[in-house]
Amino acid sequence: MRRTIARRRAAIEDALRTHLPEAGAFDRSPEELLELGRPRIRGQVFLAMADGLGDERPLEELVPIAASLELVSLQVRLHRSAAEYGRRTGHRPTDDVLLGDLLESKAFALTARFDAEPALVERCLETLAEATRAVQEGEASLASEPQSAVLETDAVRRIGSLTGCAVELAALLTDVEPRRELAQHGSALGYCVRSRRSGNGVSTDRRRCPPDRSQWIEPIVECCPPDSKAAVRTQLSAVLEASIDRESADPIA
Repeated sequence: MRRTIARRRAAIEDALRTHLPEAGAFDRSPEELLELGRPRIRGQVFLAMADGLGDERPLEELVPIAASLELVSLQVRLHRSAAEYGRRTGHRPTDDVLLGDLLESKAFALTARFDAEPALVERCLETLAEATRAVQEGEASLASEPQSAVLETDAVRRIGSLTGCAVELAALLTDVEPRRELAQHGSALGYCVRSRRSGNGVSTDRRRCPPDRSQWIEPIVECCPPDSKAAVRTQLSAVLEASIDRESADPIA
């Protein structure tokens, strides 16, 4: 599985390279944005779920969706960085905001070119739009509320919504239900992954994110068709192993 995950990460990052702004267009260089060492967990979760649920499309056809998720993830981190810089200095870092907006628009353009039936592409776009809005609301709630208050709201769902979107998109492509319940459990997984990073800005509440990582993915597995459960469990476990222990602190955040 390690070779598979490395191959998927390389494919995602190759796609990202073609959609990042040219050097000199913004203060941040393409290489800084790319953050080559990161495991790309949202894109990886999407590809793992699609594979585990039995999608037969080749990797190159699925990578645009994975790259779209990662572009939105970059946009969120840029906006978070801009907001934190503004709070510290009183200045408005327009460059990062504009760059984040550009990456978000590229994510939707890339998804719109996904090679599938128009109705499926439309549903993918709607799902990505909903997750993008939710994660931005979640970041806003973290910035304005104490952690204890955030945990009493639905911010946990919002903070992890891009990972939930990755799971839901895979379910869409494979026509697996309950899609919305899968998305909910995927969002919880995304929140737990975020909670393990240093300087994450969220609570490491053990009731929501137990030390045993298998408990993060088991709710997703239980929603999958019986003949997909083992494959999904194996795929997601490998993604977590490659991501949690090896992921460095977020340099943009």
